[in-house]
Amino acid sequence: MYKVPELEIDKVKRLYERSEISTRYSAIDDFSIEKQQWTFFEQDAMTSVEKRMKKFFEIAPNLCVKAILNCVTNQQLSEITHIITVSCTGISAPGLDIQLIQYLKLDSSLQRSSINFMGCYAAIHALKQANTICQSTQDAKVLIVDIELCTLHFQDSYSMDNIASSLLFADGAAAVLVSNDQGLFEIEDFYSEVALKGYHDMAWDISSSGFQMVLSAYIPLIIAENIESMLMNSLAKMKITKEEIKHWAIHPGGKKIVTEIAKALSLSEQDTAISRSILNDYGNMSSVTILYLLERMSKNIKAANELVYAAAFGPGLTIETMFLRSC
Repeated sequence: MYKVPELEIDKVKRLYERSEISTRYSAIDDFSIEKQQWTFFEQDAMTSVEKRMKKFFEIAPNLCVKAILNCVTNQQLSEITHIITVSCTGISAPGLDIQLIQYLKLDSSLQRSSINFMGCYAAIHALKQANTICQSTQDAKVLIVDIELCTLHFQDSYSMDNIASSLLFADGAAAVLVSNDQGLFEIEDFYSEVALKGYHDMAWDISSSGFQMVLSAYIPLIIAENIESMLMNSLAKMKITKEEIKHWAIHPGGKKIVTEIAKALSLSEQDTAISRSILNDYGNMSSVTILYLLERMSKNIKAANELVYAAAFGPGLTIETMFLRSC
């Protein structure tokens, strides 16, 4: 798809070969057919942001409904009191929250909230909001619906930022029900910091040709430089030790990010195995990724009361963390 300069072809091939990503998914067909057969992206012109947003809201509701019905029963669906939609790849008003109320025939008076454009850590932010709701309202049933259609924002002009984005990012959807009833995990606490040194190294901007990602090669190092001190700060807040953490849910923003965090925190291969398996199977689905990771991790937990440390990263450079305990 890219017109890669001949001198850089081998470099780009090595990036793909070393990515540790075997499969990724897209909600559109253009990536699996010849350019001459494309039905969405313009072949000889810029694909407008308007066209990309229109396609998002054509595709997203059905994928979200599928994720929701895989998560909750009909009885639970009828008890929903709040809905939080999450996406940094599709924005509109009225938005996805109202579309889903229509599609699922939910109570039109339920409370709605949307988290948009926060990047890969947005699902943790949604869980933080849902947790606050449940702490204040005993019978709250909060449905979080997260969808990212990253491939809609493909940019066909050659640059290393565009190559990195196309190499890493993929599409996905997930749903989570948060309540005061017992579930897979109990939410313990949250902790967030901004590594201002990385302010310009990870960015997500809206342009006339779609949403554009800036990904500096320094991101893994900036995260690694800050993650240990941030971990210590979060453990101090929780009054626990690192040795009490049994499971590490590290957002696999890329192979190097996982590697540098593992090195900074002295994590074993087993500690990061699920993060790497999600990266291999799905790529980076932005904010959806951490939810896939936690779902897969839940199948490996054999006992109650095991502490899980989850971390995700986004523009800013923001580092968002969460403590969970297995039920």
